Amino acid sequence: MARVREIPSRAAQLALEPTISTEHRAELAKGAAEWDAKQFFDAHETWEEIWQVERRSIRSFYQGLILLAAGLHHWTGTHRPRGVRIKLSSGIERLAPYAPTYLGVDVSTMIADAAALLRQAPDRPAALADTSLDHFPPFRWAVTDGGRLGALRVRRLRAAAQLPTHGSELASGLDLYAELSEVGGSLQLTQMPQPVPTGIACAPPPGYEIQIRPRSGLTRRGVEIGWGTVDADYRGELLVSMSLRGPAGRGYRIEHGDRIAQLVVAPVALTAVEEVDELDDTERGAGGFGSTGR
Repeated sequence: MARVREIPSRAAQLALEPTISTEHRAELAKGAAEWDAKQFFDAHETWEEIWQVERRSIRSFYQGLILLAAGLHHWTGTHRPRGVRIKLSSGIERLAPYAPTYLGVDVSTMIADAAALLRQAPDRPAALADTSLDHFPPFRWAVTDGGRLGALRVRRLRAAAQLPTHGSELASGLDLYAELSEVGGSLQLTQMPQPVPTGIACAPPPGYEIQIRPRSGLTRRGVEIGWGTVDADYRGELLVSMSLRGPAGRGYRIEHGDRIAQLVVAPVALTAVEEVDELDDTERGAGGFGSTGR
């Protein structure tokens, strides 16, 4: 594996971070999932695909992860003590400029975990082979107090827009607010769905998507909210589809600043599409609606 000549400064890396492609963020998350499944060679291969096509200095960050994964593959796969020591040490060196966090990764903890493994690494191949896979730490995503994943990045598109908020400490969703400053401060809902602006754009952490879900309080009032998925690479304004249902919602108006929906950040399992000649048999087979009983 070719070495990067120069390890960039953290300031230089932070300047590059917003320009990382959606595809590379997805590959970063895919490799992390393979790491957590103790498939260290697969994680190495996934991240190396990014590293090979990236020509900017950020490739040093990818290389640090690749080296850590290679070190653990030498531990669990080839059982080479020298390979473990060299790869883990080199990975720590490569990742150091990106601490404490970078691209949603808890780099400081990744380095600490790798250093701890390096100190504990046996000197004999047989001892490496006898190590339980449970011994190895998970991939470390950045967290804040309370165990939440790295921040949902939110940009105000208009000054009057309100940022999403948690209604309670353990609420899984964030409240979204109507931003109606440019349409007279209120909006009359009808039975025809219409997009209600929020005045914000968002970017979820790597490996996650945004889901728009109804608020139960509005549902009881006869207001319909269109469930929606916002892809991780969408950077336009979040719009909430709203309409009225039945007599309960007749005459309902949305006012500027009203809570109109919930935003939920949810993990995404990215997978390739593989065409096959036939699928494996199951007891249900092609049974569709109602085939499993009442």
